[in-house]
Amino acid sequence: MNSMPVNYISYLEMVFQTCLNALWLMVYVSLSYSIWGQVNDYPYMGSTYPFIQYQKNGLIFPGDSSDMQNFYKKLDQLIFQGKGKINIVHMGGSHVQADIISGRVRERLSNFYPSNKGSRGLVFPYKVAGTNNPYNYVVNSTGKWESCKNTQRDKFCQLGLTGISVTTRDTSSSISISLKTDYYQAYDFNHLRIFHKADSSMFSVIPILPDTNATYLIKKQLDKGITDIYFDRYYQQLTLQFKKTDSLQWGYTLFGIQLENEDPGITYHAIGVNGASTSSYLRCQLLPVHMREIKPDLVIMGIGINDAAGKEFNPAVFENNYRKLIDSISAASPGTAILLITNNDSYKKYRRKYYVNKNGLVVRESMLKLAKEMNLAVWDFFTVMGGLESMEIWMKHGLGKSDRVHFTIPGYKLMGDLLFEALLKHYEYHLKRMYQPASYKR
Repeated sequence: MNSMPVNYISYLEMVFQTCLNALWLMVYVSLSYSIWGQVNDYPYMGSTYPFIQYQKNGLIFPGDSSDMQNFYKKLDQLIFQGKGKINIVHMGGSHVQADIISGRVRERLSNFYPSNKGSRGLVFPYKVAGTNNPYNYVVNSTGKWESCKNTQRDKFCQLGLTGISVTTRDTSSSISISLKTDYYQAYDFNHLRIFHKADSSMFSVIPILPDTNATYLIKKQLDKGITDIYFDRYYQQLTLQFKKTDSLQWGYTLFGIQLENEDPGITYHAIGVNGASTSSYLRCQLLPVHMREIKPDLVIMGIGINDAAGKEFNPAVFENNYRKLIDSISAASPGTAILLITNNDSYKKYRRKYYVNKNGLVVRESMLKLAKEMNLAVWDFFTVMGGLESMEIWMKHGLGKSDRVHFTIPGYKLMGDLLFEALLKHYEYHLKRMYQPASYKR
């Protein structure tokens, strides 16, 4: 009797593993509802509140949803076959710069299924720019640095996807980054991608590593403003020294650092600048260049709270700004799914009194209009959190800050949980449609 070919056996093993993974995920979903559903209809939430509209927490598709389906197919491949890297970019203002919402979603995505961790992705040394740094990595520096932000209209500087830059002319300066591992997801990296000004006369970059016998390889793409550094081992911290090694060198401008590895998984990049609006990100000339390099599968856009806070908020201008941003992203990364997040309820302060900002309703309508026109998804957080005047209730429960615009840490984590649940709900619908097409109807 002839034995089966090796490649056929490998094929059977792959099919078996795929079926096993699909079964595992279906059991996970079923158990979520059967166990937690008895006391909690929303199995991805740690705590529930009576004022939150959980039944309305999901993704809205006023138009075509094919781009999001493509994103879910890549997620299928990662979960069922353990293959592929998924890139998610989350853009916003102060809600995102602190990386609490995005950090929570990153944590949830990496933990809800084995082998989803991926890499840490794009980070920025905010502390060097004199502003608040995300809680999950520590930054230190030496030398004198100057910052430029996309919110500073009086400054004319080149900016990239991060919306912020730091520049040094100090002949020997450095930046250190250390990923926290005590209470947070432990990431490591063996590849750095540095986004910087495209200029051949900038300082040399020298990595200072904990291991004296470590080796590395540097590859430069000066026309793109990219330097890649490949290491022979994995790290969770390092120091980059920016040193003048030639008399013609003038300094160094840094846009961001991408921490990467080869592991399959989900990489969740958080892009935020305090006070940023849609017009702020339109000032970032290199945004499409950097977006093209990251090749995101999903871009989450939570930009709008600062637009709506203005005295003369114009929805037509707001919508046109978003169109320009979305067109720029789609041109740089065709087929990328885009998800808009409606504003949270907020208030304006006038003469020591707070008045509800009804522009939140206008932003919601504008985003739904854009989604229908441009085939985008919408997460209607404004409605989910309780709608107009709900920020007062969040504040009374210790979830909102007294400025009635921002959230406390528990509030931001709750928002992250709600966003994760909305994403996973629609992914479950995708799974049921793919694997139970005859019996499942939306």
